[in-house]
Amino acid sequence: MVKSLHPAARILLWCGWAVAVERAPLAPLIILAVATATAFLFAPVRPQLLRLLRRTRWLMAVLLLTYAYTLPGMALWPALGWGSPSVEGVQQGVLRVGRLALMLAGLAVLLAYTSRPRLIYGLYVLARPLAWLGFDRRSFAVRLGLTLDYVEHAPKPARWLDALRAPLPDDATPATYTLQAERWQSRDSAVILAGLLGVLIVLA
Repeated sequence: MVKSLHPAARILLWCGWAVAVERAPLAPLIILAVATATAFLFAPVRPQLLRLLRRTRWLMAVLLLTYAYTLPGMALWPALGWGSPSVEGVQQGVLRVGRLALMLAGLAVLLAYTSRPRLIYGLYVLARPLAWLGFDRRSFAVRLGLTLDYVEHAPKPARWLDALRAPLPDDATPATYTLQAERWQSRDSAVILAGLLGVLIVLA
């Protein structure tokens, strides 16, 4: 059933997961963390999660240090004086990094089990209300798809400066980009309602 879910429903489920992880108290957050640890048991999720964690490692380090050295509290190492982080800051920094890691774990599940065209189509469907404001969701989907395809197939230079300086070849992108339309089913609505109920339970 999960594999047949509409891509827009999958994206909404991840959004609900992100809200629950961000707003959950500590006790439910630990339960979510234990449940998330099972994601490492599945081969498609493991490389996605490790890749996301590797790409955000510096952001996590900055968040931890920022919290550790900016929040007032008892010094973790009193002998260092003003150079010591605070105990409260370290605790809040670890909590913040943990919440971010759980969000990335949910994103890894989404990316592992949803192909790129289906993911783009899900964003295309969810952007429908923005069309009333003049947002061209079709152009957005096409540009996003072509850009991601080019990034994936473009040759990787030895240095990132070479990537910025390299000219874009004339045949870098195809002339068209096609997405397969999918119908929203009753099971998608049922799963979204169940996910919403789960979020409310976690936040209660």
